[in-house]
Amino acid sequence: MSFAVALKWSFLSELAAKVVASLLFVVLARLLAPEDFGVVAAATMVITFSQIFWDAGMGQAVIQYRGDRAAASDAAFWINCVLALVASTLLFLTANVLAERIFHDERVAAVLQVMSLQFLLTAAVSVHSALLQKDMQFRPLFWMRLSTVALPALISVPLAWQGFGYWALIAGTLGGQAAQSVGLWRISPWRPRLSFDCRVAWELTRFGAWVGASGLLAWFYVWADSLIVGMYLGSHELGVFRTGNQLAMMIFAIPFGPILPVLYSHLSRIGHDRHRLAQAVDKASRAVILLATPIALIVFSLADPLAAALLGPTWEGIGPVVAVMALAHGVSWVIGMNGEVYGAMGKPHYETLSMAATLPIYLVAYVIAIREGLDLFLWTRLALAIGAMLLRCAMLRATLLTNLLPIAGYFLKIAASVAFIVAATHHLGQQLLWGAWPQLLIIGTVDVLLVGSAIVMLERKGIISEITKLMRTRQP
Repeated sequence: MSFAVALKWSFLSELAAKVVASLLFVVLARLLAPEDFGVVAAATMVITFSQIFWDAGMGQAVIQYRGDRAAASDAAFWINCVLALVASTLLFLTANVLAERIFHDERVAAVLQVMSLQFLLTAAVSVHSALLQKDMQFRPLFWMRLSTVALPALISVPLAWQGFGYWALIAGTLGGQAAQSVGLWRISPWRPRLSFDCRVAWELTRFGAWVGASGLLAWFYVWADSLIVGMYLGSHELGVFRTGNQLAMMIFAIPFGPILPVLYSHLSRIGHDRHRLAQAVDKASRAVILLATPIALIVFSLADPLAAALLGPTWEGIGPVVAVMALAHGVSWVIGMNGEVYGAMGKPHYETLSMAATLPIYLVAYVIAIREGLDLFLWTRLALAIGAMLLRCAMLRATLLTNLLPIAGYFLKIAASVAFIVAATHHLGQQLLWGAWPQLLIIGTVDVLLVGSAIVMLERKGIISEITKLMRTRQP
């Protein structure tokens, strides 16, 4: 399957999932209270933390592995299943301690115990999904996700309407995961055998250990801010922060979510050729900047009407969270593919080291800033994202032996152009329009049209043309 075809099906799959998830998110936010989302966020951060250990990077290891495919698949499957069983048992037994000592909320304990079932459901199909991605078979993945993507809504919305609170979110999550697990078993021809090659398992484990270490560090980057907010400010503020952050993440996930799985498969095929890899990274970096920068600045300018229109009055104070986190995610996406690049080179530990270098600074800054309130915490979060981007760009430059100054200049050009347009439309819109929906729809539409036209004028013969050629290239 060509890169273009794979990207098309991956995009359609992610688009269907993200659009339905976004609509479900908005509906549930109007039915549930911030505390309900806070309880689920507390449980989810523990679940995702535990997942790092049972997953052990086996999915990426299978995709990257160039040896005996069958032996690698069997080894990865049994490793995942055994570790998932151990992790779910430990979590069930320690849920009460975690809920009381970390989150100071006994409601979290029961949620953790129920959600531990998710480990077993996911482990049962992790290799199936990895093999489909390895073969760039995103079309069957699209149809499977399309057929199951609405199930969480069918479960969660009626329960939330009937007053089940955070349990509506839990039921939808588990129901959707169970449906996807069944779907992956049906569409994947691979079946595990009662076979375990210790040599292959060791090779996978060595690679997966670095992926897992990177995942552990990534967890801290994704969840440490929520953890600190929950510990210091409580479930209500955690719900506001996490929901605002999630809204910003969802906006970026729609265009970027489909790209990373296809990009990793594509880069893994050329990872042995440093020159081709550097060229692909240059094109991909410019494409990310061209898309992420306008999204970040437009969402920043429209955060208040966006939050008021979509979430309603219950979520007072969430606008600044959406605004600042949109900028932070826009900056972070500039280096969002670094892990895929290092993994494609067979050197996932590079990403681990780059993340480890900045993590202590993040944690110290979080703890200091949260003592002064959520506003300072948000701006500190943005400053840290900018610092991490500069450091990790420098490391990528040293790894690929390529000059990234043109990329920096390109970023500043796009950012300045978009900021000028967005600032002008925001100023005029605030003077002429009243109400959240008119501001969101009219200013947002004008922003998209003007910024899109400016980008086409600036890059018609540049990165847009280059990406079009890459999309048409069939992979060897």
